[in-house]
Amino acid sequence: MKNSLAMLAVTAILVGGGPAFVREVHAGPLVQVVELSGYRPRFDLSPDPLFIRYMLIDPSNAVPADGFEPLDPIAVLMLFIGGNGKLNLALLQQNTGSTNFVARTRYHFAAERYVVALVDAASDFLDLGEGLTGHRQPHQLHGDKYLLDLEAVMSDLRTRYRALPLWAVGTSRGTIGAAVAAAYAAAPPDGIVLTSSLTGPSGAGDLQTVDIESINVPALIAAHQGDACPATNPGDATALKNRFTSSPLAELVTFTGGSAPLSGPCDPLSPHGFFGIEQKVIGAVTKWIKKAEK
Repeated sequence: MKNSLAMLAVTAILVGGGPAFVREVHAGPLVQVVELSGYRPRFDLSPDPLFIRYMLIDPSNAVPADGFEPLDPIAVLMLFIGGNGKLNLALLQQNTGSTNFVARTRYHFAAERYVVALVDAASDFLDLGEGLTGHRQPHQLHGDKYLLDLEAVMSDLRTRYRALPLWAVGTSRGTIGAAVAAAYAAAPPDGIVLTSSLTGPSGAGDLQTVDIESINVPALIAAHQGDACPATNPGDATALKNRFTSSPLAELVTFTGGSAPLSGPCDPLSPHGFFGIEQKVIGAVTKWIKKAEK
């Protein structure tokens, strides 16, 4: 079906050994929302179907007539927001309404020649008040389902972009998602980036209980020296980097400066979310990924 607003496509693929149905709605030439379903059952009693959605931005689909030249992508980046992980993406959505660091900088990443997949929580997690909080790690309640969600998204992205490396980028509580993908997924990402890492302590779980030592892909840790959130203390970033004992390349980059905070210390419009230095951080991260991929 095609009209002036969107194009809807429905296909079936294999994800994790089982059938997965994929719906895509193109809200514009650059942006589409992809929905995956059928790869696992819900963990609750709801009769509604299980799905997970992600917003896909592909710079190679830019339209010169709109003032944007197509860019050949370097890699695919899965972006994981912090907090409860809920974006509540609709199929025709182009804006997220989120001020989270990786959500608000998604087009910055795309402009640096990266395909961007901004990942929402699966629909059963969306129905939980706490969302993904306390459920991101395999040993936690429903953590096994979250790992299946990560694997389904990674499988879909690798089917679409077979020639490109796939990286996982998380911020704050979303760093658990990126690290879990690298530590526990059957086919982990090719590298990870952790920004404002949740080193803890946090009662809902933190990176202390993720098997960081087993991660064998490149890892970049980015921290703001002015981050005043207790669970993402920049002073803990060096110890976190040193835990990547199996990684072929693990580095820490720190930042200073930015704009005056417009939110609390654990919220995104502050040093915790690199407020006011977004382009500087994106430039450093994307440059590092290019180096790691050489």
